[in-house]
Amino acid sequence: KKKLIQAANDKDENLVISLVEELSELNPTPVPTLGLMGYADGTSADAPLNGPWKLLFTNAKDAEAPARTEKNNGEKFGDEVAQGVEVKTGQRIDASTGTCVNYIQLAGDADKRPFDQLEITIQMTPLTDKRVRLDFRKGRALNDKAPLEFLKDFTFNFPPPSFNDFVARLRGMDPSVEPQAYFDILYIDEQIRAHRTGEGKLFVQTRD
Repeated sequence: KKKLIQAANDKDENLVISLVEELSELNPTPVPTLGLMGYADGTSADAPLNGPWKLLFTNAKDAEAPARTEKNNGEKFGDEVAQGVEVKTGQRIDASTGTCVNYIQLAGDADKRPFDQLEITIQMTPLTDKRVRLDFRKGRALNDKAPLEFLKDFTFNFPPPSFNDFVARLRGMDPSVEPQAYFDILYIDEQIRAHRTGEGKLFVQTRD
């Protein structure tokens, strides 16, 4: 586990993937979704997913994309975080309601920050002992330097879950088994968690 945390900090993707595969065989939590919305008769106090988490590693480049504004090698859009800006990416999970708030929080040079904080609220629904369905509900962008007052605290909504189910069926998938967005928990304990999304992207998180 220490090797995984070090590899994640070093952004060594191949090593992270290898170590997660090894750790998944040693997962000490038989029902990772226990207590999520009462799953398996558990409570939020029992839920391994409950509480705050901090992103340690992901190979999903879009996870922090809104914070990347610096251009490299003539790219049209920025692919790097501006120098002097610090990024914290994490989530807060309320297992009792299944509500998850993903956030990107920026600190440092105020002139280079594209925003102060971006939040995405997601409804988490346990499908199996290890699989969690994700329905994106709403977003919120905080930016004290926005040129217009209404943009300083701006909220927006995502399409309803029924729309996602419709799209899943168009793709030949059963949304009760393989919804539009989901992840499978590969490893979780009192310190660290690893999961893989339906798109095959890996996330490693530590408790915050």
